[in-house]
Amino acid sequence: MVDAVTKRKDGTHEHAYVGKVGWHGLGNELKHGASIDTWIKAAGMDWEINRSTMSFFNADDVMVEVPNMHALYRSDNDFLLGAVSPNYKVVQPKEVLEFFRDLCDSNGFAMDTAGTLFDGKRFWGLASIGEEACVIGNDNIKGYLLLATSADGSLATTAQFTTIRVVCNNTLSAAVGEKNAGRVRTSHRSIFKPDTVKTDLGIVRGQFKDFMVAARKLAKVKVTNDRASDFVGTVLTDTRTIASADAPSTRAHKAIMELFQGAGKGAEMKGVEGTMWGVVNSITEYVDHHARSKTEQHRLSDAFFGRGDQLKAFAFDRAMELVK
Repeated sequence: MVDAVTKRKDGTHEHAYVGKVGWHGLGNELKHGASIDTWIKAAGMDWEINRSTMSFFNADDVMVEVPNMHALYRSDNDFLLGAVSPNYKVVQPKEVLEFFRDLCDSNGFAMDTAGTLFDGKRFWGLASIGEEACVIGNDNIKGYLLLATSADGSLATTAQFTTIRVVCNNTLSAAVGEKNAGRVRTSHRSIFKPDTVKTDLGIVRGQFKDFMVAARKLAKVKVTNDRASDFVGTVLTDTRTIASADAPSTRAHKAIMELFQGAGKGAEMKGVEGTMWGVVNSITEYVDHHARSKTEQHRLSDAFFGRGDQLKAFAFDRAMELVK
């Protein structure tokens, strides 16, 4: 199957990382502290998005007129990325990594991974904010900042705080508290202004602390298997992940409950077993590691940027509403 991570003609992939290999071994390994310029090249984000007016396109050998549309294409190989309106505001691949330059130089951030997906239609950067804490016992959480965008209009330019649960490499949005706190989206109808986004995000470490407070609350709430099952069913149906009214009979529900009841990584840890924190992490682990997808890379893309990310965020928010 086709890789989600962009593969160049020379066989290399547009992805760079430090430490544990993400995206299943594809890309270039960098050392901690590598410069942003090094990241831009290693992650394959050293090309630009060009645009051109569109007059016609070929549909089954028939030329169809396309008024008032622009074609976006890669500067290095002329690959068509998308057809957009003249008002579409482009964010260049290297701008994503430039966003992190002063954060890494002055604020103690460290780049973790970056790259492009689907031939360059989407691209992202993820940096550690240098914060780590335990929910309870040895259940460690690390804080990150994610910036992602698209060249085809499929994703607004999104900056958000994210956490990774070390024991299972699960990713959870750290956008807690006020609505959309810790997450800033810029439509492609507006110009992306990095300094404004950083200001709107607020205090990084404050967001991480808020998340840890919320996670610890969930770890104190005991739930029975029946209550967990009802919660999972509600989350899956309310997010339209499943259409069936009989949620417990679906593959997704069964898989999540198996993770909750002991199959999940860290499921038997104190504060996880039989708690709402355990339920939330079972849903997260399912999305990140077990949900059906074309490839494992497609699953990771969905977990970071797509419906999987939305499902995880909804599950966390819904859990917090129940424990208030």
